[in-house]
Amino acid sequence: MTTTELAPFTRRPRLSIESLIAKLREQDSRKQDMVVPAHKMRVTPEGLLEVDEPRITSNGVSDTSHFQLTGTFDSGIAGKLKVPANYLARMREYNQLPLLADNVNTWLAMEPNRPFLVRTFQGDDDQPGVGRALLSDSYGIRDNLPLLMAVLEGIADRGAEVEITGELTDRRMIVKIVAPRVTTEATDLLRFYRSPFTGRTGADNPVVAAGVVLTNSELGFGASTITPQFTVQICTNGMTVTKDAMRTIHNGTKLEHGVIQYSEETIKRELATATSRARDAVRTFVDVDYMVRKLNEIAGKAHVDVIDPEATIQHVGKIVGYTGEQQNRILAHFIRGADTTAGGVLHAVTSAAQTLVDADAAYELERTGLRALEVAASYQR
Repeated sequence: MTTTELAPFTRRPRLSIESLIAKLREQDSRKQDMVVPAHKMRVTPEGLLEVDEPRITSNGVSDTSHFQLTGTFDSGIAGKLKVPANYLARMREYNQLPLLADNVNTWLAMEPNRPFLVRTFQGDDDQPGVGRALLSDSYGIRDNLPLLMAVLEGIADRGAEVEITGELTDRRMIVKIVAPRVTTEATDLLRFYRSPFTGRTGADNPVVAAGVVLTNSELGFGASTITPQFTVQICTNGMTVTKDAMRTIHNGTKLEHGVIQYSEETIKRELATATSRARDAVRTFVDVDYMVRKLNEIAGKAHVDVIDPEATIQHVGKIVGYTGEQQNRILAHFIRGADTTAGGVLHAVTSAAQTLVDADAAYELERTGLRALEVAASYQR
């Protein structure tokens, strides 16, 4: 086991809501967004992004700003300039930064007046900042902190008692919101299941709590979503009903060139929309009738016996798109979970997701649980 892996049955830690908000506030204090035409930016031979945008330093006013480039910025370069992502990664891997600069600058020069939204963190004094993302100048900006606060306000307006944990990755914010008093029993779905973390059984405690998962990417990695999720009490596995998700894509109007200053009117409008969506989500998803209906649908597909677990999970992995390591981990959780049905595959996927260090990979894996159940069930026929 490497230092970047957790043991197969150890949960990944999450942030408290207080810690998440503190991190988001610190990030907000350093953010600078600007719309820049291609001819006003370039990559230096040292691999820094140089932008012709004045900034104040301890030595006075500088005509240019410099930023370290992140993997997410490289993804933006690959997407916007059509430079193969693997090629960018290889140039970085072999420290061919002058070659990388020549490639990027050549393609920027092909469309000198094309505008881009450049999202950054400002550096201290004369130190380079951080280039976070290269996006379209019509990207609809919805930042994490105001969106989270609006959603929390919408939940408070509905009077729901909730428990909140979060994760903040290079790509997105992931917030799990559980309503511990809005519960039902999923006896049919959990009667054979044993938690790989605690050994507790669904037969003894089949309680499932309502909740939602809020996600948002400031950097172009997906829409803002509020998705229903049922949390199994004995293991904190999350069953995510992705087909019912409320989504808001990041489309907006063309932004003016230069450093972006957001008007109070625009901010209020965005927050009002987010608050309203949160109220709708809580009213729709944090509801026992909704839970019972969806859990009955899931249980109706779950009782197919899995004859050959290894072959089944390999088949599921091929169809759904799991890596070899993920398949091995899911199989280990299937065996430890002791539920030898298609429902056991669902539980194995969602419990395995909790043990991945990479929160983005965990988020993507957890979302596939119900799809894995369906594929596993159909494979037995």
